[in-house]
Amino acid sequence: MGTIAPQNRPMRHSRKTSAYRFAIIMVAFWLFPHSANGQPKYPTCMAALEKVDYGTGLSIPDSLRKLIDSYRSDWKNLCKSTGPKQSLGEIFVKAQKIKADFQEVFNALDASIINEPSFDSRRSDAINSLVSKQYPSFVPGFKGAYGEHEIFAPSIEAFRQSAAMGTAEDRTFFENQISLDGDFPPYITRTWDYGGCIQFGEFDWNRTLKGIAQVKKEVKHPAYRSESSQLEEKLFKELETSYAICTCKQKESVLQDLLSVKAYLQKEPSFSPHAPKVQQTIDSIQSGRVQVRSEAEKHCSGG
Repeated sequence: MGTIAPQNRPMRHSRKTSAYRFAIIMVAFWLFPHSANGQPKYPTCMAALEKVDYGTGLSIPDSLRKLIDSYRSDWKNLCKSTGPKQSLGEIFVKAQKIKADFQEVFNALDASIINEPSFDSRRSDAINSLVSKQYPSFVPGFKGAYGEHEIFAPSIEAFRQSAAMGTAEDRTFFENQISLDGDFPPYITRTWDYGGCIQFGEFDWNRTLKGIAQVKKEVKHPAYRSESSQLEEKLFKELETSYAICTCKQKESVLQDLLSVKAYLQKEPSFSPHAPKVQQTIDSIQSGRVQVRSEAEKHCSGG
């Protein structure tokens, strides 16, 4: 008599967890902006207050843990700031460093299991749960996956939703969705580990180019300009190609998109030097020097 039944213990743990959650909500209520219904306005602000729990299955080095602590602290400061607007720029720089460091964590894990005679798929599922659910709950503005696709990276959508707390430069960059969100460009449909087909007829090339042009004119932060330049380089690599093109759907859409892009380039001074090169791609397709294939008709994207 007097002993606590084992089945009652989870309830105590549940009460403790609920109390912790309630404390976080109350702190967020007093410190951070809220929407009309009283809920925290920015999920990134809530994540900055969540309890840090790396669980088991991934070896997270101390240097990365310290970087994440610093990153979370930056978000807390941004979320509660009532003075002059702070830029998300340096927070974004740290986010990119966290992404790179996590890739090293994944590489180390993959190297450690490559020679195992048998790998329990449940381990992969557990790690996927960590990086897709648990870690994003306390690392603000991140998303992740592990398995066929291994990544823990900043979510541009989450940053875009939080950009109102930052500066005009932040809003210009994130509202244009310039950054390469994930490990594949936005105009490619991934069909295997290292490649995919190109979304001619689906991807809005001109809208993206206009966004890049706006960032180049209005944004000074080096991290944002670097991301913009990288996307610009990748776009024109596809638009000025001399190799066979694998489009995801209709082959006719390739020329239609290229002609539309060329017309825009001729009107935008910062891009006008690219117009003759895009014309060369058009000429090469029309002459048959560059072949256009369709993933919808027959697998053409490799892998």
